[in-house]
Amino acid sequence: MPHRPQNFSRYLPTDQQAKEWGWRLVHAGRQSVPPHSQYPNTEHPLSYLFDTDGRRTLDEFQVVYITKGSGTFESRSQSKTTVNAGDAILLFPDEWHRYGPDPETGWSECWTGFHGREASRIMASFFSPKEPICKVGQGDALIHHFDQILHWLQQAIAAKEQVLASHVPLILAFLKSGARTENSSQSKGSEFVLEAKTTMLANLSEHTDLELLAKELGISYTRFRLTFKEQTGYSPREFENIIKLNRSRDLLLREQKSVTETAGALGYSSMYYFSRAFKKQFGCSPQQWLKEQRD
Repeated sequence: MPHRPQNFSRYLPTDQQAKEWGWRLVHAGRQSVPPHSQYPNTEHPLSYLFDTDGRRTLDEFQVVYITKGSGTFESRSQSKTTVNAGDAILLFPDEWHRYGPDPETGWSECWTGFHGREASRIMASFFSPKEPICKVGQGDALIHHFDQILHWLQQAIAAKEQVLASHVPLILAFLKSGARTENSSQSKGSEFVLEAKTTMLANLSEHTDLELLAKELGISYTRFRLTFKEQTGYSPREFENIIKLNRSRDLLLREQKSVTETAGALGYSSMYYFSRAFKKQFGCSPQQWLKEQRD
């Protein structure tokens, strides 16, 4: 692979085929931030700069991997905390955050931004804004995938957007692998939590009977609830509602279902209850959200 400059970034225009793929890489890059230097630098698009309060809210997911140095991170769901080399920061849509290197050390970072219906499903299933810092157990492998992304960004190839996007779920898999390696207690009960998630994802048109589900998994309902929240950051019912609401956006926009049809397809008892839940999750009604997407 040819040598590339230490600092590099690329922001991609919207591509309809990439949207349909389910994963879309929006941008990626890497940079070394020397001590006592401006962060972020002004070469990034204005929408990616922090506001006057030092905060930023995005409409995409991001992974920011710190390869050298240290700094701090803070978000709506995470109080201010230290991040060090070997940590990956996860950023979520509509979740304000602020972060940056320690002025005394600076840091080096790799990052990628992404979204898409499959990306939303995986992020809701396996990651949480309440646990945005991941300890990376396979740092070399993770850097390899970032390097691959930056390599393909500079090549003229067919299906480039799909090739680029294919690295994102692999990056997320390594983050999940590192989290399980670092905390062995986290893996206890992981099999039944995964089975529960799979059941919910396969039956989005129904309102899951959680007590019956726990019984079918062979555990008490109390243990099921506590372990599920410990591993996902959400109660089972909260998780189910989130994946339903993420799916609703796909039904409304891509499959062009009405609000009433969408509510029915996802097992909501009424359009009113669905619209209220949608607004609580995304900050606007389904009709308002659709209008914004089509303008």
